[in-house]
Amino acid sequence: MGFLQPLAFIALPLIALPILIHLVNQHRHRTIPWAAMMFLMSAKRMSKGMARLRHLLILLMRMLAVAALIFAVSRPLSGGWLGSIGMSNPDATLILLDRSASMEVQDLQTGQSKRSASLQKLTQLLEQGDYGTHLVLIDSASGQLQEVDSPKALLGLPTTRSSATSADIPGMLESALAYLKANKSGRVDVWICSDLRENDWAVESGRWQAIREELSQLEGVHHFLLAYGDVPSSNLSVRVENVQWWEHGNDAELVLDVVVRSKGSSETTRQGFPIEFEVNNVRSVVEVELDRQGASLQGHRIPIDTKLRSGWGSVELPGDANSLDNRFFFVFAEPTVRRAVVVSDDKKNGEAFLRALTIPIDPRLQHRVDVISTDRIAEGASLLRLTEQWESTGLLIWQAALPRGAVADQIAQFVDTGRVVMFFPPVTGEGSQNAEERLFASHWGDWQTPGYSRQRSAISRQQEDSGISSENLRTDRRQPTTATHSFGVSWWRGDTDLLAHVESGAALPLNELRTYRYRSFESPGTPLARFDDNAPLLTRVATERGAVYFCSTLPTAQFSALEREGVIFYVMLQRALDQGSQALAVVSQRDAGPDVLTDRNQWELVAPADNSPLLSQRGLHGGVYQDGAYLTAVNRSQIEDSATAVPVETVDALFDGMSYRRIDVDVGDTSALASELWRIFLFAMIVALLVEAVLSLPSKRGSVTPLTQKPV
Repeated sequence: MGFLQPLAFIALPLIALPILIHLVNQHRHRTIPWAAMMFLMSAKRMSKGMARLRHLLILLMRMLAVAALIFAVSRPLSGGWLGSIGMSNPDATLILLDRSASMEVQDLQTGQSKRSASLQKLTQLLEQGDYGTHLVLIDSASGQLQEVDSPKALLGLPTTRSSATSADIPGMLESALAYLKANKSGRVDVWICSDLRENDWAVESGRWQAIREELSQLEGVHHFLLAYGDVPSSNLSVRVENVQWWEHGNDAELVLDVVVRSKGSSETTRQGFPIEFEVNNVRSVVEVELDRQGASLQGHRIPIDTKLRSGWGSVELPGDANSLDNRFFFVFAEPTVRRAVVVSDDKKNGEAFLRALTIPIDPRLQHRVDVISTDRIAEGASLLRLTEQWESTGLLIWQAALPRGAVADQIAQFVDTGRVVMFFPPVTGEGSQNAEERLFASHWGDWQTPGYSRQRSAISRQQEDSGISSENLRTDRRQPTTATHSFGVSWWRGDTDLLAHVESGAALPLNELRTYRYRSFESPGTPLARFDDNAPLLTRVATERGAVYFCSTLPTAQFSALEREGVIFYVMLQRALDQGSQALAVVSQRDAGPDVLTDRNQWELVAPADNSPLLSQRGLHGGVYQDGAYLTAVNRSQIEDSATAVPVETVDALFDGMSYRRIDVDVGDTSALASELWRIFLFAMIVALLVEAVLSLPSKRGSVTPLTQKPV
């Protein structure tokens, strides 16, 4: 049980007031014995036991009445979890609101979503009590801190409405932690409203340990998780992938893949399930067979006018538990020429890159590849002058010593426009001689061979045991070895990026790749593949836009089997080219987020026309936006359709060492988080007074009240 006015318990000593009055009344007059009354006093002693019991009950009822009045004034709340709120009001209350697309699952009877229900429950609770001098909202869509005037204001804020984004719970807690440190708040209540999706909580993230350590050091901070972990009984979501515009003679068509996923206890197989397509305001309906996993339309064709060289469309499902994942927007345009530039210091390697990039995955696509020798690039030379179509180039392959000066600046600008650069090691030159050649905080080291690697490990152990410096061992480290063995790949990321599994789910054959030489490098990036000696094969360096990759070996037979085996090398380069070309296309598919539309200033909403978001909320909702000839479709991320709930035990473990309570709520539960019990205590006070009044009445047989003689 919790109390909204715990200071009322200061009056608890008043419970002893009836006892005090009784004692004072007992000693108010001095009793003088009187012989004439001796007979009456003897008669009274015969009923003394029952009278004393009645007097004790009267005294007890008076004490209970006072206690009930004090408890009523303290405004008690029901709910055992509220006991952790404590005996004092908070100085501040922080609300971390999950606005992700999955929070829009609704109860079909009440029409409330998880997000709106959590807001209403929390608003009602905060209005009943004291939320402190500061009420701060941190919403998952914008990630910004916003001070709110009152709990009621939460219901009308644009930053508490639905969005198509995903949540970052660790990031929200980091923002809350920064606020607590900056404001040095005393007692703080932190409320987290979430549906426990695994992508939102990122329980495997390394950030949780630091968050837990810092929050556990703050005194007076109490965490409450309003958890909506229930799964909808039946919900379908739709996505569109691989949208392509093709022209055949005098006809044109769109080719796309449609995937319908099912969540919850899905219904049985349904024939004739309708899917509505809309292309530039022209609608059509296709009926499919729906099974327990959902439905799929691969290579669905939609005829369009040949004059329609670009445009937008959407795919929509009938209404169900979550209306936010029932529609998916897409954009299309005629394919452009995909261009790549290869800078190489070795002719054979340059030809290997040329062969892998020239042949497109789809024969209807056109590829153009320029190969430039490093001899043509002098210090300060511009790649723009050496490449005819530099502005339309999507991929740059740099297989040479890392550039400096104007060329390095031009490559950095190339990445800032969203395009892709892949660095491969130079054939010649020692890393120690080029230590100053750094780009994207990365630097090439020395060439490694299997024998060299084993020798280096032995030298490292010798160095640790004997304390010999690395300079003294440099001559030994460079002794030639015979490459009788090769390096294998022990690990790679198959879920995303350049080495992800193919559409069928099969993994790329990296476990069969043999590497005879690789070049070590220092980089702050994230490895995507590692050799069996734990050295990185492929690394991605984090950038705000675009992508930067470092591959530590070369494709020719002297270095690896990349070109000979072909599949890995071809797929890796083609994916990089596709990724870089998307940044130059006049259409794009983007995941909803606060910065998704910051690359241009004149984006205008094209669809949906009936529900235009505020300017500050653009990019957080699904729709189609246009800026001149450019079109972009904004949708929820793919993980929002497939993520499952994190077990509550796992979530509870994240808050070990902190004051924490979890409140499990179902979306259809309309009851308040807490109800006041003061009426019960007032009723108890009235009952106690009535019982006291009845006990105070004279008995039916009459009673003799002893007389006392006033003092003379």
